[in-house]
Amino acid sequence: METVVNFLFVTFFILLAVIAYRALLRRFQRGQVQHKEYCELYTIDHQNARGELAFYFVCPRQMQVQFCIWQNNQLVKELANKEFEKGGNIIRFDSATLPNGVYYYGIITPEQETKKRMTLAN
Repeated sequence: METVVNFLFVTFFILLAVIAYRALLRRFQRGQVQHKEYCELYTIDHQNARGELAFYFVCPRQMQVQFCIWQNNQLVKELANKEFEKGGNIIRFDSATLPNGVYYYGIITPEQETKKRMTLAN
């Protein structure tokens, strides 16, 4: 009988510890960035890109998105500035119009600005 009581006491103590741990996690997560509210920009597949590039990003809802290419923090090309539908979106661009070098491509929305690096080379 004593072993059953000890087992129940230990089980109860473990259950209380798990509940307290989960409550603590929920408390610390308040005010954290909710990534599901932002567009997700994917990296292009090519190490050294050249030719027609397909930039892919996912919007969590219909929203205004500006898609640009920069070099040395200077705007080189605005590829799109319009409302995009919820879900996956592709923007195609012929990189042959730009000289070789390091560029950044990215999206700007009212809530975020995300850039990724790419190298254009022959």
